[in-house]
Amino acid sequence: MEIGLGDVTLSLNLRVHGLKRYGLVWRIGAVSDTTPDDRTVNGPPYHQPSGRIDLVMDLLADKAVPLSVQYTDEVGNPTDAPASASVAYTVDDPTIINLTDNGDGTGLAAAVGTLGVANVHVEAAFDGNTVTGDLQIVVVAGLAERVNVIAGEPVEADDDA
Repeated sequence: MEIGLGDVTLSLNLRVHGLKRYGLVWRIGAVSDTTPDDRTVNGPPYHQPSGRIDLVMDLLADKAVPLSVQYTDEVGNPTDAPASASVAYTVDDPTIINLTDNGDGTGLAAAVGTLGVANVHVEAAFDGNTVTGDLQIVVVAGLAERVNVIAGEPVEADDDA
């Protein structure tokens, strides 16, 4: 409950002793190279960003990263996943990140090559509860692998040359 007091807001939270409250922690795996299939934009559903971000990471434009979640209790201690848990991943901008939801609680976020920011959203539902998390991925330029020749402005050729 929140009570507006002018420049200050009073927030009150009630906890029922003995009631398990879960949270999610992002687990980001080892970064790997993308393939052409990883760069194909997937169709909806797309996530609408809430403005709440749990974690921000940079990802090179030619890399992919596996995603999974870990459940925690109300004070942040790791706990087993609830037996009835179902996890779903979505992304708000598939032109930046191609997201694959593996359907087993894991996913893969692959940069499609376009620089920018995309938000990955995870939602876990179990026992009438829903917990969510948001990961912001900033796709940045990869390492230099090629060189381009840049021609200058054409000029008159000198007959003496």
